[in-house]
Amino acid sequence: MSEEQQNNYANQLPTLVNLRSNRNTSQMDLNFIQKSKTIQSENWEMLQRVKESLESKAFTNFFTSSLAKLPNFKSPQELAKVLADQFIQNEIKKGKKREAKSAIKIQVSQPQTSDSLPALKTPQVKLEKNKFNQIRSKSRDKLRELEIIKEKEREKEQLNKENNKLNEKILKQKNKLYSKDTQRQKEQDKSFVEQPSPPVKVSKNIRQTISIMKLQLPTPIETNPQQQPTMYSYFLGGGNNCELIKRVFDNRPDWHQTANTARANFRWQQSNNGYKYFKLNWHKSHKELLNHFEFHPEISNKKNLLVNISAACETLKMNPFDIMPVTFAIDFTDASVESNISAFYNFYNRNAPESKQLNKQDAQNKLNEIKKKLRIAPSREKKQLEFQMRDTFTGPDYLWLLKPTGLNRGRGIHVFQDIDNLVELLIDYQYGYHEKQMETYKDENGQTQQKVVQYLLKTSSFVVQKYIEKPLLIKNRKFDIRVWVFLNIDLSCYFFKEGYIRMASEEYRTNDVDNIYIHLTNNAIQQHSDKYGQQELGNQLSFDSVSDYFKSKIDFRGQLVEKMKEMSYFAMRTVASKINKLNRKFCMEIFGFDFFLDELFNIYLIEVNTNPCLEESSPLLQMLIPRMIDDAFALTVDQIFPIQRDVVSKFPVSNYSDTENMWQLMGELTEIQG
Repeated sequence: MSEEQQNNYANQLPTLVNLRSNRNTSQMDLNFIQKSKTIQSENWEMLQRVKESLESKAFTNFFTSSLAKLPNFKSPQELAKVLADQFIQNEIKKGKKREAKSAIKIQVSQPQTSDSLPALKTPQVKLEKNKFNQIRSKSRDKLRELEIIKEKEREKEQLNKENNKLNEKILKQKNKLYSKDTQRQKEQDKSFVEQPSPPVKVSKNIRQTISIMKLQLPTPIETNPQQQPTMYSYFLGGGNNCELIKRVFDNRPDWHQTANTARANFRWQQSNNGYKYFKLNWHKSHKELLNHFEFHPEISNKKNLLVNISAACETLKMNPFDIMPVTFAIDFTDASVESNISAFYNFYNRNAPESKQLNKQDAQNKLNEIKKKLRIAPSREKKQLEFQMRDTFTGPDYLWLLKPTGLNRGRGIHVFQDIDNLVELLIDYQYGYHEKQMETYKDENGQTQQKVVQYLLKTSSFVVQKYIEKPLLIKNRKFDIRVWVFLNIDLSCYFFKEGYIRMASEEYRTNDVDNIYIHLTNNAIQQHSDKYGQQELGNQLSFDSVSDYFKSKIDFRGQLVEKMKEMSYFAMRTVASKINKLNRKFCMEIFGFDFFLDELFNIYLIEVNTNPCLEESSPLLQMLIPRMIDDAFALTVDQIFPIQRDVVSKFPVSNYSDTENMWQLMGELTEIQG
């Protein structure tokens, strides 16, 4: 065949391939065939499989799995070569290649067809070299971005280090020069003779430093203003709807979230575990605000709340059980536990219905039996509770509550009638009480699910509290009232103007002590009831709704809410000298106060919570809680760390101005004097 005929066949090559091939041929296939030599027809299918494997996901998957196994590489080219070698070996093992190290030469001649077109002749090629080139090309593209990113990070880090070193060197030399000038001035003052100052010998390094200071100060790096780091950082400890805290900070553009607790300007956690209060007074240049006071258990612990309120009432000659229900502290780590149990049992027997009362001798025998079961040592101190409780606490079923002092969200609370039941519970908790609770979670599809979780509760500190058997009811159901109290960094105390009512799911009755959905109104418990939310969204009512419900009987806001405010301030004042007795700087805290009403509209403080629930479980709480947090931050965070901020709140509340702070000042914490 002449040279001219061969050139004609080469020009017709794309058309011939499309006609003779049963599969679509890409542009890369045509280039490959045009540059190859004659290839044997029996190896044509095998060659196509190898080429297709390079274009499919086979190489991508192999590249991903191999990248993590390889040692550090110096360049993308080296890694590409290593991957190419390994990929070729894998292809050999799969039977897609017959010879490994030597160049494989495969000749293919296109099979003769029924038409009159002549057979194709393509150039010979080294398959190994082409595969290496394709693999290197693919790997180089995938690694180039990674290498560029790493290089930019290294350059940025190196530049920052150089700038820091230069600034430190300038400052050091400047201070040294100033020190020499000051010493020379002192010597001149002592001489009392005005003489020209001798020339100061300045070293070469100092001259160079001064020139750098005057002429070659480092030029600040020009960055995009949108990428500038924010001025202040906050840390979130997680839990209790901490996403809400992030939403509130999102409206403060000078703040950003950090995972570094050491340099955070503000820390928000459910508890104060990990807080190093002793450092708050040290670092003057780095201000750090914490959301818990160091000694908040003085009021948030049920036993301490009882002790402090009782001490203040004793000073003022008041009955503490006009403020809170009749309560006894039973702490097995306290030396006076025997005296406290005796005081409780004597009160229990004296105020019990006649059918349950024991005579003096039988009561003493029963008390000795209780002490023996609980294995408590005698106490020298003898206590008697002389105060009388109101009639609304008593009823035919004579119900009491057992509450572990260190738990919240309704955990560990039991309603009991019989003293023997109480003794069994006290023993169980000291060895470990297995409590089952329902928990709500979201599955992979985002659907809300419930499961039973068993907790091992182990404690030795409790309060025993008289159950109010004649409570005030709404639609024949029990309820309690949650309000918020805020303690600022300067120990100024605030009361939030709005709160909410937590409703039980089932109608009230005292003859069923095991049904917690009748007696415990905490939302963490009620949300697992089958009747939850059937009458009110989230089993919650607003102050306005309750005001309308009782408007014919009492002024809810004018009388009851004001009374709760007075009682809250009184409770906070009982710990005025204790909650920050070491005078730590920059602490603040939001407390949840729970109140209860009897059928005569008498108000009682049930407990104080250090970590009040922030779950937005109803439209009412979705409106109140974000505003409550935002206004608290306006009194603390925005004062300690001034920022440019819009005075209009992003969290509107009905009947309140968007520019109004809903925290009402009650006064400073001052000690209660007799």
